[in-house]
Amino acid sequence: MCRWNPTRSVTDRIEVLAEYVRDGDVLDLGVVDSRVAHGTAEQRIGSSDKILFFKLVEINPNIVGLDLDAEGVEALKARGYNAICGDVQVVDIGRQFDTIVAGEIIEHLDNPGQFLQNMRRHLKPNGHLVVSTPNPFYAKQRGKIWRRGMPQVHEEHTCWFDPITLNHSFNRAGLKTVDSCWINPSGQFFKTWPRFLRGYFSHSFMMIASVQSD
Repeated sequence: MCRWNPTRSVTDRIEVLAEYVRDGDVLDLGVVDSRVAHGTAEQRIGSSDKILFFKLVEINPNIVGLDLDAEGVEALKARGYNAICGDVQVVDIGRQFDTIVAGEIIEHLDNPGQFLQNMRRHLKPNGHLVVSTPNPFYAKQRGKIWRRGMPQVHEEHTCWFDPITLNHSFNRAGLKTVDSCWINPSGQFFKTWPRFLRGYFSHSFMMIASVQSD
Protein backbone atom coordinates (compact mmCIF):
# COMPACT_ATOMS: atom_id res chain seq x y z
CA MET A 1 0.00 0.00 0.00
CA CYS A 2 1.33 3.45 -0.97
CA ARG A 3 0.80 5.30 2.32
CA TRP A 4 2.19 8.63 1.08
CA ASN A 5 -0.54 8.88 -1.57
CA PRO A 6 -3.65 10.31 0.17
CA THR A 7 -6.74 8.21 -0.37
CA ARG A 8 -9.17 10.10 1.87
CA SER A 9 -10.25 13.65 2.67
CA VAL A 10 -10.99 15.31 6.02
CA THR A 11 -12.65 18.65 6.69
CA ASP A 12 -10.38 19.61 9.60
CA ARG A 13 -6.95 18.53 10.82
CA ILE A 14 -8.41 17.79 14.24
CA GLU A 15 -10.25 14.80 12.77
CA VAL A 16 -6.87 13.10 12.39
CA LEU A 17 -4.88 14.78 15.14
CA ALA A 18 -7.23 13.96 18.01
CA GLU A 19 -6.19 10.32 18.21
CA TYR A 20 -2.49 11.22 18.18
CA VAL A 21 -2.56 13.97 20.82
CA ARG A 22 -5.13 12.63 23.28
CA ASP A 23 -2.57 10.75 25.37
CA GLY A 24 1.18 10.77 25.94
CA ASP A 25 3.81 13.44 25.54
CA VAL A 26 2.96 15.84 22.72
CA LEU A 27 4.92 18.72 21.18
CA ASP A 28 3.17 21.28 18.96
CA LEU A 29 5.35 23.46 16.71
CA GLY A 30 4.72 27.03 15.58
CA VAL A 31 2.13 27.92 18.22
CA VAL A 32 2.07 31.71 17.71
CA ASP A 33 0.58 33.65 14.79
CA SER A 34 3.74 35.42 13.61
CA ARG A 35 2.11 38.01 11.37
CA VAL A 36 2.97 41.42 12.79
CA ALA A 37 0.03 42.95 10.91
CA HIS A 38 -2.24 41.14 13.38
CA GLY A 39 -0.91 43.25 16.27
CA THR A 40 1.17 42.46 19.32
CA ALA A 41 1.70 38.87 20.45
CA GLU A 42 -0.99 39.26 23.10
CA GLN A 43 -3.43 40.64 20.54
CA ARG A 44 -2.66 37.88 18.06
CA ILE A 45 -3.14 35.19 20.67
CA GLY A 46 -6.30 36.73 22.07
CA SER A 47 -8.05 37.39 18.77
CA SER A 48 -7.19 34.27 16.77
CA ASP A 49 -9.50 31.27 16.83
CA LYS A 50 -7.48 29.54 14.14
CA ILE A 51 -4.31 28.74 16.08
CA LEU A 52 -4.09 24.97 16.18
CA PHE A 53 -2.37 24.92 19.58
CA PHE A 54 -5.52 26.13 21.36
CA LYS A 55 -7.58 23.34 19.81
CA LEU A 56 -5.01 20.72 20.78
CA VAL A 57 -4.73 21.75 24.43
CA GLU A 58 -8.48 21.31 24.73
CA ILE A 59 -7.84 17.63 24.01
CA ASN A 60 -4.62 17.31 26.02
CA PRO A 61 -3.84 20.17 28.46
CA ASN A 62 -0.26 18.91 28.92
CA ILE A 63 0.83 19.61 25.35
CA VAL A 64 4.10 21.55 25.03
CA GLY A 65 4.17 24.42 22.53
CA LEU A 66 7.36 25.50 20.75
CA ASP A 67 7.83 28.72 18.80
CA LEU A 68 10.62 31.06 17.72
CA ASP A 69 8.59 34.12 18.73
CA ALA A 70 9.89 34.92 22.23
CA GLU A 71 7.23 37.56 22.87
CA GLY A 72 4.48 35.18 21.83
CA VAL A 73 5.85 32.36 23.99
CA GLU A 74 5.93 34.65 27.03
CA ALA A 75 2.32 35.68 26.34
CA LEU A 76 1.28 32.02 26.25
CA LYS A 77 3.17 31.25 29.46
CA ALA A 78 1.48 34.20 31.16
CA ARG A 79 -1.84 32.56 30.31
CA GLY A 80 -0.71 29.30 31.92
CA TYR A 81 0.23 27.36 28.80
CA ASN A 82 3.30 25.12 28.63
CA ALA A 83 5.38 26.88 25.97
CA ILE A 84 9.08 27.18 25.19
CA CYS A 85 11.05 29.35 22.78
CA GLY A 86 13.35 27.82 20.18
CA ASP A 87 14.16 27.23 16.51
CA VAL A 88 12.58 23.94 15.40
CA GLN A 89 15.54 23.30 13.07
CA VAL A 90 18.18 23.20 15.81
CA VAL A 91 16.51 23.25 19.23
CA ASP A 92 17.41 20.57 21.78
CA ILE A 93 14.52 20.23 24.21
CA GLY A 94 16.22 17.48 26.18
CA ARG A 95 13.32 15.01 25.99
CA GLN A 96 11.41 12.90 23.49
CA PHE A 97 7.74 12.87 22.56
CA ASP A 98 5.08 10.40 21.49
CA THR A 99 3.71 12.86 18.94
CA ILE A 100 5.11 16.00 17.34
CA VAL A 101 2.66 18.19 15.41
CA ALA A 102 3.96 20.48 12.67
CA GLY A 103 0.94 22.27 11.27
CA GLU A 104 1.75 24.52 8.31
CA ILE A 105 5.31 25.20 9.43
CA ILE A 106 7.66 23.23 7.16
CA GLU A 107 7.02 25.61 4.23
CA HIS A 108 8.33 28.52 6.36
CA LEU A 109 11.74 27.02 7.11
CA ASP A 110 15.21 27.71 5.72
CA ASN A 111 16.24 24.06 5.99
CA PRO A 112 13.32 21.58 6.01
CA GLY A 113 15.66 18.58 5.91
CA GLN A 114 17.50 19.71 9.02
CA PHE A 115 14.14 20.29 10.70
CA LEU A 116 12.94 16.74 9.96
CA GLN A 117 16.18 15.23 11.23
CA ASN A 118 15.95 17.28 14.42
CA MET A 119 12.36 16.26 15.03
CA ARG A 120 13.28 12.62 14.44
CA ARG A 121 15.75 12.91 17.34
CA HIS A 122 12.93 14.21 19.53
CA LEU A 123 10.60 11.28 18.78
CA LYS A 124 10.24 8.27 21.02
CA PRO A 125 10.92 4.92 19.25
CA ASN A 126 7.21 4.41 18.46
CA GLY A 127 6.42 8.12 18.11
CA HIS A 128 4.81 9.99 15.22
CA LEU A 129 5.55 13.23 13.41
CA VAL A 130 2.42 14.82 11.90
CA VAL A 131 3.07 17.37 9.15
CA SER A 132 0.47 19.42 7.29
CA THR A 133 1.33 21.86 4.52
CA PRO A 134 -0.39 23.72 1.64
CA ASN A 135 -1.13 21.83 -1.55
CA PRO A 136 0.74 23.53 -4.43
CA PHE A 137 -1.61 22.00 -7.00
CA TYR A 138 -4.83 23.27 -5.41
CA ALA A 139 -7.34 24.38 -8.05
CA LYS A 140 -7.50 27.97 -6.75
CA GLN A 141 -3.73 28.22 -6.90
CA ARG A 142 -3.71 26.99 -10.48
CA GLY A 143 -6.38 29.56 -11.28
CA LYS A 144 -4.18 32.34 -9.90
CA ILE A 145 -1.27 31.13 -12.04
CA TRP A 146 -3.52 31.12 -15.10
CA ARG A 147 -4.82 34.66 -14.41
CA ARG A 148 -1.63 36.31 -13.14
CA GLY A 149 1.13 34.20 -14.63
CA MET A 150 2.48 33.33 -11.17
CA PRO A 151 1.27 31.70 -7.96
CA GLN A 152 0.22 33.61 -4.86
CA VAL A 153 2.82 32.86 -2.20
CA HIS A 154 2.69 33.78 1.50
CA GLU A 155 5.40 36.32 2.30
CA GLU A 156 7.02 33.94 4.81
CA HIS A 157 6.98 30.76 2.69
CA THR A 158 10.27 29.44 1.31
CA CYS A 159 9.22 26.24 -0.50
CA TRP A 160 6.42 23.98 -1.70
CA PHE A 161 5.84 20.31 -0.96
CA ASP A 162 3.54 17.73 -2.46
CA PRO A 163 2.96 14.22 -1.04
CA ILE A 164 5.75 12.74 -3.19
CA THR A 165 8.46 15.23 -2.24
CA LEU A 166 7.46 15.27 1.43
CA ASN A 167 7.66 11.48 1.51
CA HIS A 168 11.14 11.68 -0.05
CA SER A 169 12.15 14.18 2.62
CA PHE A 170 10.80 11.92 5.36
CA ASN A 171 12.87 9.02 4.04
CA ARG A 172 16.07 11.08 3.89
CA ALA A 173 15.55 12.05 7.53
CA GLY A 174 15.11 8.44 8.66
CA LEU A 175 11.31 8.59 8.77
CA LYS A 176 8.64 6.55 7.00
CA THR A 177 5.12 7.61 6.04
CA VAL A 178 2.40 5.64 7.81
CA ASP A 179 -0.70 7.64 6.80
CA SER A 180 -1.80 10.64 4.73
CA CYS A 181 -4.93 12.58 3.81
CA TRP A 182 -6.17 15.63 1.93
CA ILE A 183 -7.63 18.54 3.91
CA ASN A 184 -10.62 20.42 2.57
CA PRO A 185 -13.36 22.27 4.50
CA SER A 186 -15.80 20.82 1.96
CA GLY A 187 -14.40 17.35 2.49
CA GLN A 188 -17.78 15.72 3.08
CA PHE A 189 -18.77 16.67 -0.45
CA PHE A 190 -15.50 15.61 -2.03
CA LYS A 191 -15.42 12.26 -0.23
CA THR A 192 -17.78 11.01 -2.93
CA TRP A 193 -15.51 12.16 -5.76
CA PRO A 194 -12.97 9.92 -7.51
CA ARG A 195 -9.72 9.76 -5.56
CA PHE A 196 -7.62 11.37 -8.29
CA LEU A 197 -9.75 14.56 -8.14
CA ARG A 198 -9.60 15.11 -4.37
CA GLY A 199 -6.10 16.57 -4.36
CA TYR A 200 -7.05 19.06 -7.04
CA PHE A 201 -9.71 20.58 -4.78
CA SER A 202 -7.91 20.31 -1.41
CA HIS A 203 -6.02 23.35 -0.11
CA SER A 204 -3.59 21.31 1.99
CA PHE A 205 -2.62 17.80 2.99
CA MET A 206 -1.35 15.95 6.03
CA MET A 207 1.20 13.15 6.35
CA ILE A 208 2.09 11.11 9.44
CA ALA A 209 5.55 9.58 9.78
CA SER A 210 7.25 7.27 12.25
CA VAL A 211 10.91 6.50 12.88
CA GLN A 212 12.37 4.02 10.40
CA SER A 213 13.68 0.86 12.00
CA ASP A 214 17.40 0.23 11.52
